[in-house]
Amino acid sequence: MTEPAPATIAETLHRRIRENGPIGVDDYMALCLGDTAHGYYHSRDPLGWRGDFTTAPEISGLFGEMCGLYLAHMYELAGMRDDASVIEFGPGRGTLMRDMRHVWARLMPSLNTAPLHLVETSPALRHVQRETLGAATVTEWHDDVEAALAAGNGPLFGVANEFFDALPAAQVIHESGTWHHRLVGLRDGELAFVTGDAVADVDPAMPDDPADGMVAELCPQARHIVTLLGQALASRGGAILIVDYGRDGNPGDSLQAVADHRPVDLFAAPGDSDISHWVDFAALGHAAARAGARLVGPVSQGRFLMRIGLSTRAEQAAQHAAPEARRALLAAIDRLTSPAQMGEVFKVALLLPPGAGTPPGFENEAGLGNDEAWTDGG
Repeated sequence: MTEPAPATIAETLHRRIRENGPIGVDDYMALCLGDTAHGYYHSRDPLGWRGDFTTAPEISGLFGEMCGLYLAHMYELAGMRDDASVIEFGPGRGTLMRDMRHVWARLMPSLNTAPLHLVETSPALRHVQRETLGAATVTEWHDDVEAALAAGNGPLFGVANEFFDALPAAQVIHESGTWHHRLVGLRDGELAFVTGDAVADVDPAMPDDPADGMVAELCPQARHIVTLLGQALASRGGAILIVDYGRDGNPGDSLQAVADHRPVDLFAAPGDSDISHWVDFAALGHAAARAGARLVGPVSQGRFLMRIGLSTRAEQAAQHAAPEARRALLAAIDRLTSPAQMGEVFKVALLLPPGAGTPPGFENEAGLGNDEAWTDGG
């Protein structure tokens, strides 16, 4: 008798593990988020107060305006070529792109009319993006980065806000002097972490001199995507803003699940909670360099936004706002920039063609040529 198809992600996981043994943490994450039948991103709009988490573009339209102004500046420095295209990775509800395009419509019309490509796999979110932006605005939706890059040949200007943190991350754990694969298996009939075989090849991104029990995270897909983007920028020119929470090095055990704006157990309701991890910006930087490009940063989101003029823009907006709206605006700016909220844990980096100098917003950061004027190099 044929066994019925699994009705939930949990049933799928239990059956797969019983039949084939424990699976990688990255496979667990990919199934929970991306399963086409029951995966988290394929079954809902997770953003906003009615969803499970809120991103920066949903907090204040000024975030999108500042990103739009920044990319318009990069576009101008690169020569404003008429064969340029715009790309966004993981566009969420389309709010960020809508706000950027609002700026471009006034200040940079040629960028506003450039072909727009969105990398999005979720049918639910594509529907929301279509409503937010207008179906005629989007040139094409793509399931993956490769397809988006193949759609044009000119300079590429884009943004990836909270995109890399949702890519599947593998974990390794150091036990008895050796790195081992950290897997998801069954313990007493429940999903749990288990230790797998020893790692054959030590990844350069793993921490040096690890202590017993230390966990490290690796995201080969993120490095692969940055490699593809770096190669494209090196040959075509452009600039891509990357905004995400993370650190400039391996974050360790940062995997987390969130539902209804609160942390939840990673294994409690697979497929019904968002799963993410901190981004290793150092690993992305190495991938960019190997691809012939460069990743500038990261710098904290709060410092970046203030350096590129968020405070001045907020003051201008507050002058024309009613008292209640002014308080809400200032609260939103504090949430975006305060070290106690999103200002420090979220980082900003800029992927560029090879070149020299420091782009605006990244001044006075260690390792940058702070006395040089930035040139596109593309």
